[in-house]
Amino acid sequence: MLTIRKRGKFYYIRGTVRVGKETYDVKEQSTGFDKLKDAREYANKLETDIREQALNPNADRTKKTTFDDCVRQYIAKKRLKIGELTKINILLPYFEGRMVSELKEAWVSFCEKKNGLAQSTLNRYASVLNAITNSVSEDLSIIPPKIKMEKERKGIVFLMPENVRDKLLSCYSCHARPIFTVMAYQGFREQECLQLLWEDILFKEKSIIIRTSKNGETRSVPMHKKTFWTLARHWIRSDKPIAGHVWLNIKKQPYQDTRLISGGSPIRKAHLLALKRLKERYGIDIKMRVHDWRHDWASRMVMAGVDLLTVQKLGGWKSLDMVKRYATFSARHEVDAINRI
Repeated sequence: MLTIRKRGKFYYIRGTVRVGKETYDVKEQSTGFDKLKDAREYANKLETDIREQALNPNADRTKKTTFDDCVRQYIAKKRLKIGELTKINILLPYFEGRMVSELKEAWVSFCEKKNGLAQSTLNRYASVLNAITNSVSEDLSIIPPKIKMEKERKGIVFLMPENVRDKLLSCYSCHARPIFTVMAYQGFREQECLQLLWEDILFKEKSIIIRTSKNGETRSVPMHKKTFWTLARHWIRSDKPIAGHVWLNIKKQPYQDTRLISGGSPIRKAHLLALKRLKERYGIDIKMRVHDWRHDWASRMVMAGVDLLTVQKLGGWKSLDMVKRYATFSARHEVDAINRI
């Protein structure tokens, strides 16, 4: 017999299910529902599934199991990080109610609706979908569909020539140029930069506190002199605020944090317009993403002789392995230097 009780916001179930002479234990798990009626329906369905599975242990339930069932089982089994829970919440509206056998078709539809997302972002969502269905495949007797992850496009810009870099910064609109200048000289991730707060800009200490880091850790970084004067001018033009978001869009609202909601880059349009101006004004045509400013910064730091551990700390990378890819620029720089004599 399964019992239902409320813990916090949701109802939980636990107990046993008897099938013939066998008794199956059901460990306490969340139903995911905050209404008793829905929780009871969930418990009845779970009990039916357990009986079916006991009577037909080899039966394939791929066409009878929904994505919602997989998510509930997955959450009950795992202790998820906030980032993964956020991605699941973004995926749910597009996949809830769909049978596991329909997930590939639903994925194609999701990609069409989110065609503005970078391939790397889509691959992260695909990875979460695969992790959910693979993890619960034995528990729910399903054959997990493999959501294919596409290769990311080639030609990522890791380092720009100095003259191209300066010209590109000059091609941004007056509204966007301070944002990209800070990204160019600090190496921040896009949302680390966009979600900066004035209370975390320490002009006296010439440092910036990053509280919204990708790896969940807060870090304090020194300001580059270009960053200091860029932020100082922006602070004066913004009437010297003491709190709130540093960067506001043209509607005077904070930029959306796309780590919490589904969406593309809030400043991608401004970036593409700058690349277009770069080609029109200077005849320079480059393929570059907003995130490539971070790659450019890391490459320049390494070429300037900064050790990889310091680059890792300032850039907020969790693993040193992620920084080692920039070491090749240091080696190339040394070869160029020795050949000058």
